[in-house]
Amino acid sequence: MKAIRFAAPIPTYLATLAAGKISDRFYIGPHACTTYGDIDAPQLPGGKWVRIRTKLGGICGSDLNIITLGASPSTSPFSSFPFVLGHELVGEVMELGAEVRAVNVGDRVAANPLLCCEARAISPVCAACAAGEHGRCARFTEGALPPGMLIGTTRGLGGGWGEEFVAHETQLWKVPAGMPDESAALIEPFACTVRAVRANLPAGGQHVLIVGAGSIGLLATAAVRALAPGARVTVLARHEFQAEHAKRFGAANIVKARGNYIKALADAGGTKLLQPILGKPIGIGGFDLSIVCVSGARGMDDAMRVTAAGGTIVLLGNSSTMNGLDWTPLWLKELTVRGSVYYGAHRHAPAERGDFAEAADLIASGRADVRPLLTHTFPLADYRTAIATAMDKRGAGSVKVAFRF
Repeated sequence: MKAIRFAAPIPTYLATLAAGKISDRFYIGPHACTTYGDIDAPQLPGGKWVRIRTKLGGICGSDLNIITLGASPSTSPFSSFPFVLGHELVGEVMELGAEVRAVNVGDRVAANPLLCCEARAISPVCAACAAGEHGRCARFTEGALPPGMLIGTTRGLGGGWGEEFVAHETQLWKVPAGMPDESAALIEPFACTVRAVRANLPAGGQHVLIVGAGSIGLLATAAVRALAPGARVTVLARHEFQAEHAKRFGAANIVKARGNYIKALADAGGTKLLQPILGKPIGIGGFDLSIVCVSGARGMDDAMRVTAAGGTIVLLGNSSTMNGLDWTPLWLKELTVRGSVYYGAHRHAPAERGDFAEAADLIASGRADVRPLLTHTFPLADYRTAIATAMDKRGAGSVKVAFRF
């Protein structure tokens, strides 16, 4: 089958790193860590597994970090090489293991890609999995599978950037007949934002700041609208097309990340800015909850300056090193900073009705109309154009890009 996969032996890693500095096109190629070509189709690891023909495989920012070698080495123990990229997964069931009862051949499914205790045939399951907190599983490197947190980072299972992948029956959600594939392809990234909002649910009238208006920032805006409609949302956006999507999701304020935008951000959240002897202003009052959906130091710096004393900042996703960040507002205003990345149970629902299922239901019910965020699809053979489109948001006007099979 055709697929895009990643492996990083040291000589190849160093060669790709050097070539990538010359041109992005060298991040994928016959001598790079990421290659496109023919590989063997994955085999069913056991009787409760299902083979799936990929219909749409989304391109996540974390995938782009992998292929451009920007991912933190801290994540490497939670992968096994080589692996087919892609964890945003929608497809059609084509083969069942002997013990599968939850789905049938021909069903359309979206896959929760987490490879926790159940998929790894570990019994008894860890405490986190027992509580439904699968994103916190303690056994991602153990059991019947190679190390890996997700389909799309684990050897031998395929992924969304390949024609086929395999999944455990507990990972699957049947796509209703009325839901288009394009909507189902956004369940996984939307679940990440549902998790972040549910775990820090704002009350009616509270001010929420979304830092960044890429796919995750816009999906977080949609999650706040669906789960906390009484909250007042401000979105910090870089591009006009992103601002239009944020308005559609009910953002009360849009601040453009241009020039000296910190005053506009402070005005939107009711922050009083004070000017120190040197450096950037620091704020009093402001947003009750800030969700940072961009990498790098600047987004966190902005959030700390305009989040109210005692407020919460959620760092959602893929930030790693934040060089030069002044952490003074964190302790000066007694802020709480929380990390969020995957999905699991939450305090508002039983363990079996966690964030992934809720995200799927919000999309299916129409309470979160996220389909317009899938702005571009490409056949796998056009992978260079697809990846360039995903990376060039301003030039391409892209939000979410996916491979179509």
